[in-house]
Amino acid sequence: MQQTKQATILVVDDDDGFSLKLLSKMLALDGHAVRTAASGEEAFASVAEQLPDLVLLDVMMPGIDGLEVTRRFKADPRTRPIPIILITALEDGDSRIKGLEAGAEEFLSKPVNRAELQLRVKNLLRLKEFADFLADHNRILEEQVQQRTASLNESENKLRKITESAQDAIVMVDNSGNISFWNAAAEKIFGYPAHEALGKNLHQLLVPPKYREASHEGFSRFMHSGEGAVVGTTRELAALHKNGAEFPIELSLSAVQIDGAWQGIGIIRDITERKKMEKQAVEHYEHVANINTSLAAANQQLQQAQSQLLQSEKMAAIGNLAAGVAHEINNPVGYVNSNIGTLEKYLADVFAVMDKYEAAEELLDKDHPQLEELRQLKQKIDIGYIREDIKALISESHQGLERVKRIVLDLKNFSRADTEEHWEHADLHEGIDATLNVVWNELKYKCEVVKEYGQLPEIYCLPSQLDQVFLNLLVNAAQAIEMRGKITIRTGQEDGKVWFEVSDTGKGISPENIPHLFEPFFTTKPVGQGTGLGLSVSYNIVAKHHGRIEVHSEVGKGTTFRVWLPVQQHVDGEGA
Repeated sequence: MQQTKQATILVVDDDDGFSLKLLSKMLALDGHAVRTAASGEEAFASVAEQLPDLVLLDVMMPGIDGLEVTRRFKADPRTRPIPIILITALEDGDSRIKGLEAGAEEFLSKPVNRAELQLRVKNLLRLKEFADFLADHNRILEEQVQQRTASLNESENKLRKITESAQDAIVMVDNSGNISFWNAAAEKIFGYPAHEALGKNLHQLLVPPKYREASHEGFSRFMHSGEGAVVGTTRELAALHKNGAEFPIELSLSAVQIDGAWQGIGIIRDITERKKMEKQAVEHYEHVANINTSLAAANQQLQQAQSQLLQSEKMAAIGNLAAGVAHEINNPVGYVNSNIGTLEKYLADVFAVMDKYEAAEELLDKDHPQLEELRQLKQKIDIGYIREDIKALISESHQGLERVKRIVLDLKNFSRADTEEHWEHADLHEGIDATLNVVWNELKYKCEVVKEYGQLPEIYCLPSQLDQVFLNLLVNAAQAIEMRGKITIRTGQEDGKVWFEVSDTGKGISPENIPHLFEPFFTTKPVGQGTGLGLSVSYNIVAKHHGRIEVHSEVGKGTTFRVWLPVQQHVDGEGA
């Protein structure tokens, strides 16, 4: 849908006039009509005079700030549809969150980038124009429904007047079921002139063949008692025209006893047109309902897209932080690791010299004063304990460094430092089996591993990154099992996608923790037993493959992680 008129944009900014002029000039160059206001009060006055198509609003203003202006605009039904772009400082995340709560549609960071300004203004104006179009379309549809309903009511009123003036068909049948009275309206409705209808059997003349047996049975009961399912009621039935066509009628049947014999009087109305209009009304109603359903679905998709955008921005920011932290830690860790290795060699040399001195003691004069002092010193400092403790200290230092190196590696993986891997077709089962071999020593003492593989095609992916997902899920499953348990690995395919899942019989995850599982640095493990990055890294890898991860867990019974992946990516060779 193309814009058909010049858009009016209200710019509200108190920043010494320079920002107002710059923003106004940018917007005017794009063909928009620009109005300005230097405060919230001026903005309210301008909007009261004429509604703009869009408002560009600075958050920080004296008096009524941009957030309060946004709240008041969104609280007023007259100004609620106007899209609002809030201008904030680049690092002002708190204002953005408050702006979303207040109802703002978009944000711009200072200093304003013209290209970004053009794009956001263009998108919001297009969305507003589309919303206005839908509102007008709904109004037109509602008017049409009202017109149809009014026409339907008018037709029914006309039919009632016809009934009052005996314009409906009035047909009377005797105790034998033969027609004894037939008015002009009946002739018009059914197509038979009176001389062709009088004396004829009603069921044979007017009842469609498929209903005649039931009609005969009901009339037989009526002849004896004057009662029946239809007597005293108004029913919609099918009737037969002279030309053989079936058509809908409305029948009101009364019983009258003449000379001891029951006879029936029917007032019959042709309701063909009413049925058509009812059908049209239903169709229009369904059409409006479908439009409302589509709008609801579109709104839900918009909300999901907004949530995904916020999550992506959050993950990107933490990823940059993780990359920087990993880099800063890596260098000093390298120095410490190298120095401990050198220190270990030096101590080995020192201990070797001490061993030689101890061997030489046997050759010296045992009563020499200095030798006695040396023995007392060795006894005082407990040189044997020091030797063993130094070995333990160095071993613990190595373990600590390995722990730090693993954390740094997790941080690098989280920040997606590895960008050199190529997309290729791979067999998921081969990757799972290879990963099982890697972690088998950790699994075999804690659990039984059961594989239930389905038939899978090769998929286009980054194989080593998916191996990282397998590894994280398997290790998490093993760590969740406190005693001997079972891990089940299943695979399958459905609707053009493949899936694999890892189920454990561990302790499970509490419901309040499940929404946070994929957040960076979130962990349910004790301090020192997990970085909280494994599932976050896995989430990013699966998202890069345009897949999704599902979690089902029950405390005390276990957890299942299922990963869905497309067989093909959107653009071959790029994975996006």
